[in-house]
Amino acid sequence: MYKKESANTHIKTFGSPGFSSLTLSYYKIYLTFKFNPYIGLDDMGFDKYCTEKDKFRSTSIDYAGAANLSPIIKSILDGPDSKKEVTIPLQCGSSATLNFEYKTEQDGHMGAYLVISKDNVTIPFKFSTYKQQIYKNGQWVTMVVQVDLAAFSKILDKYIAAIDAYKAPNGGFGNQQTAIDTKWSDPNY
Repeated sequence: MYKKESANTHIKTFGSPGFSSLTLSYYKIYLTFKFNPYIGLDDMGFDKYCTEKDKFRSTSIDYAGAANLSPIIKSILDGPDSKKEVTIPLQCGSSATLNFEYKTEQDGHMGAYLVISKDNVTIPFKFSTYKQQIYKNGQWVTMVVQVDLAAFSKILDKYIAAIDAYKAPNGGFGNQQTAIDTKWSDPNY
């Protein structure tokens, strides 16, 4: 009897106090996103996120969604579009809406978000930044480093590369899970 293979591989969980946590994983050949709402601090003072099944929301994007989003994020990180606001709706599964937003914050610096809307619930996730003072042109200026967005960009690149590496010559796919596991387990990649 034919056994259908299925795998869910955890990649990374990002925290965003005041917003949500974002867990990225692979499910078959999809990049999945799970948003758990922020609910405050625990008794030890650590950020706490809701894990009740009816409170979190999840969805996934495929290769095309990742390939469309990756160059936009790179143009933000590399400078050409680092001050340009953008909202990109992403094609995703499971009747959800997933938007990537890059917009001006109240302090005048730029912030990046992923926002899921599903089952009449909207959960935003804000990518964390690091503010650094640098001396430039004779004065001190605050530079904002998009730390989590850069890490997210690397994850997109690895996902795209893993799928590209194992495409069959006829345009179909070989063993997708092997492709993903190989790329993530290779420490030199």
